[in-house]
Amino acid sequence: MSVSPYSFPSLNSKHLLWRPEAQLLPKPDMQLLSWLLDPGSLTQRLRQMSHERFNVKVLEEGWQQHCAPSLLQCFPPHVVSARMWSRKVVLRCGETPWVAAHSLIPVSSMEGPLKRLRRLNERPLGEFLFRDPHLLRSQLEVVRSGAVWGRRSLFITHHRPLLVAEFFLPALLEEDAQRLLTSRAALNAC
Repeated sequence: MSVSPYSFPSLNSKHLLWRPEAQLLPKPDMQLLSWLLDPGSLTQRLRQMSHERFNVKVLEEGWQQHCAPSLLQCFPPHVVSARMWSRKVVLRCGETPWVAAHSLIPVSSMEGPLKRLRRLNERPLGEFLFRDPHLLRSQLEVVRSGAVWGRRSLFITHHRPLLVAEFFLPALLEEDAQRLLTSRAALNAC
């Protein structure tokens, strides 16, 4: 699965079989699990790892009319709507894509503080979400598509739901593995 302006992993894909991590076989390795199951802010973790070279590239955003029925089941029944605000971005270190992300926000959630999400532009969604001290997050679900693993979860912020999926790209995992090797080598040299 490559990420380019022409192809993008999507929450709406009917081919993705999302499951709780405990139901996945074979299991991802520990390095990948540390990314998939991290409950903290992905934005913050990427910023630290990139030495402030982190940036967001918006590929596509706008109103989406129809979502797959399996996707709509992720939302509470009282907010399911035919219209969702869809935002597809790539989280990068410099020009290198590390994470492909897709967010869906029901039209009914785009009121009050969340209406700002339509104007995030190149700012990360995670920066907004993790400022809410009352942020709730559903159990993470994980998926594998070829060599790429992803996760999704429903966030409740300001009493309104939004769905976020993140796909961890090979360049991120390679950089992370290289950093782990460098750290171990430095420890062994001491």
